[in-house]
Amino acid sequence: MENNDTDVLIIGSGFGGAVAALRFSEAGYAVTVLERGGWINRGNFEADDDMFWQPQKGRYGMNDLQKRGRHIIPWLGAGVGGGSHVYAGTMKRRDFFDDFPGNITAGEMAPYYERAEKMMHAMKYPDYPPYNNLPSYIIFREAEKRLKKQYPGLVESQGDILLAISYAPEGVKPGTGFINIYGAAQRYSDPGEQKLLGGDIDVKNTLDKNYLFEAQKKGAKILAFKEAVKIEPLGDGGYRVYWKNPRKDSTETGSISTRILVCSAGSIGSTTLLLQNKILHKTLPKLSAHLGRQYHTNGDYVTFILPKKGLLLSWVGILLSLTGLVISLKWLPLVGAVLYLLGWLRSGKKAQPDKGTTNSDYIRFKHRDGSAQGVYIEGGRYPTPIKALAAILMSLNGNFNPQSYKSISHIINAMGKYLPVFELLERSWPIPMLMMGRDDAIGQFYFEENEEINIDFPYSDNKQYVAYLNKLGKLFARKADSYFIPNGIAILLKILEVPHNIGGVPMGNDASDGVVDNYGSVFGYENFFVLDGSILPVSLGPNPVNTILAFAERAMEKVIAKIRK
Repeated sequence: MENNDTDVLIIGSGFGGAVAALRFSEAGYAVTVLERGGWINRGNFEADDDMFWQPQKGRYGMNDLQKRGRHIIPWLGAGVGGGSHVYAGTMKRRDFFDDFPGNITAGEMAPYYERAEKMMHAMKYPDYPPYNNLPSYIIFREAEKRLKKQYPGLVESQGDILLAISYAPEGVKPGTGFINIYGAAQRYSDPGEQKLLGGDIDVKNTLDKNYLFEAQKKGAKILAFKEAVKIEPLGDGGYRVYWKNPRKDSTETGSISTRILVCSAGSIGSTTLLLQNKILHKTLPKLSAHLGRQYHTNGDYVTFILPKKGLLLSWVGILLSLTGLVISLKWLPLVGAVLYLLGWLRSGKKAQPDKGTTNSDYIRFKHRDGSAQGVYIEGGRYPTPIKALAAILMSLNGNFNPQSYKSISHIINAMGKYLPVFELLERSWPIPMLMMGRDDAIGQFYFEENEEINIDFPYSDNKQYVAYLNKLGKLFARKADSYFIPNGIAILLKILEVPHNIGGVPMGNDASDGVVDNYGSVFGYENFFVLDGSILPVSLGPNPVNTILAFAERAMEKVIAKIRK
């Protein structure tokens, strides 16, 4: 025990790992964090393929999308701060825990939620310009109010969301740099910078700007590009973790011994690593048979609305005008121009779904059985295709940075003023409706013949849930004076992109119904903990980050006191 390389070794620097790093450091322990990705900053962001985590191709971006089985494509974070770089900053609480083991109550969880929200410096989306006057935001907020008024028995609540994002105070220019309460450099959110194209870097209150930043000040070591591959229990009760450098041309490997081990690589990462060590390496044979079970998507599902209904009239007008020019019918372009203008008047302002904050608002519906927190709808943002293409081309030349998107947007918008086709294209991009809730399907991790680990997800079990989502989506679209666009990829290919992966190392009362207890302590192994979304046993309904943080804070309070004794 005296010869360990560190007191506490943490695998992964995401939400659970960051909490553990700070709290163990505060308690006086020597802490080391292994992170497979690198440090994220605005200077090294690229808008092309290099924004993705594909180390086998020499790409080390923060967005990791990896297909797992027939139906599931998890969206993970890679980099110091883990998923905090790719999530939307949404900090929602869960109101009940009757479906969790251990008689946990909302009252018990409340102080840990408060602690997490304070550490993440979360704030409500601003109700002042330029944040509250963005077209997509207004469309969603007005529709939410109408739905709440018309369907009070269905809609539980709606409004602005608590977000771990830094917004400029009134009178301060968006995009201005500042030093946060921990001493880390950040920037105030600028609605003109596209969030998926790097505009959220230094704007979101990511873990490297709070929990991990504070942990480092207290002595914690964060080792980037160190991917854990094997866990080996030691005879004295500690553990040795073997790692490799995942970069394409690196052959660097090593190992670290520790007294206390925390696995926080996320639902996909932690489950995969533990399964490999139980079944392939056979170093952790006592892990519960429930390892790999109770995987959930948190009901993630994406649909769209297309505002407003004058679009069809404008497109017919454009087509008639072009046809008239081709076949030399002079009156046809005139008719087309009139129809185009009528559609333009009907549509009103462009929705501009590339501007603003994803999840700046929400509406919450009851479950199909009438219980609480059944379904959420939130508004998404994305770089519209013409602007995204321009950003990619600039990135290929090495000339793109997140601020560049503002110039791209100004140029394309100016072209729309004088070229009807550009104006109509920019008016025609739909707004994502990000939907989630308590769904029915429960997946399970399994080994392929080539030793890859995939997820068996019973897609058809969510048939009633998806029907409910589509019903709510159509209601919402009507109130937004928009067309409803269902999830074509899910319908045709039965594939889901999942940002809210949950489970795989589920908590239980003992090893007969779980892998860890509700404090993340692994059954059968001393001083071994799992703290991330993998331990959550059910689909939560709301975005899971705040709950992951709260459970990690709760665990650390008890675990550190117990270890000290």
